[in-house]
Amino acid sequence: MARTTFGNTNMPKFCLQSLVRITSNELLHHDIIDLIGMCLKGDDGELIYWAAGLMHEFVMQNIASDQFREIKGIHAILMGLLSVDEIYISRVALRVIKFMSSGQSSGQIKFRQEIVRIGMVKKIMHCLSMDDDGIKYRVVLCINAIAVQAESHHDILSSPEFETLIDLTISTRVKVSIYIANILSSICCTSKL
Repeated sequence: MARTTFGNTNMPKFCLQSLVRITSNELLHHDIIDLIGMCLKGDDGELIYWAAGLMHEFVMQNIASDQFREIKGIHAILMGLLSVDEIYISRVALRVIKFMSSGQSSGQIKFRQEIVRIGMVKKIMHCLSMDDDGIKYRVVLCINAIAVQAESHHDILSSPEFETLIDLTISTRVKVSIYIANILSSICCTSKL
């Protein structure tokens, strides 16, 4: 397909996103959310990879995000995907966590509260130790979404990677200083410490 679009790599991406949008309603009628949830809980790495990618596409398009939040054990699944071994999966998991955490609906608040309760904030912060700028960028965006939950502040501040987070404010490679300022503002203005 990329050859027929004369090297335009965005065209296949837009086509796949369109397919997800077009087929999503039909897939939802066939319990695709349950199937994705079962695949994410499996032992087959490649199956988990594809299921995570499909969940990512749905969540990024804001399709059935509430249903994905309700998958039993979704927090443990996403925490397991934050592995050092596979950077692509970690990126996908961080984006999914960020988008499922952003907002003030009761589902999003409950999702963030569970992130804090199971200790996922520390696991997310630990991803700052990875030697990948894309991961670091996504961690900052994720923590920015979670920091509105005052209960997360202790885990953010006590994380060994907090200093790395602060160091990113002057990074010329990872442009995140505005998000870090927002994280610190959330901590200072709503902290329960």
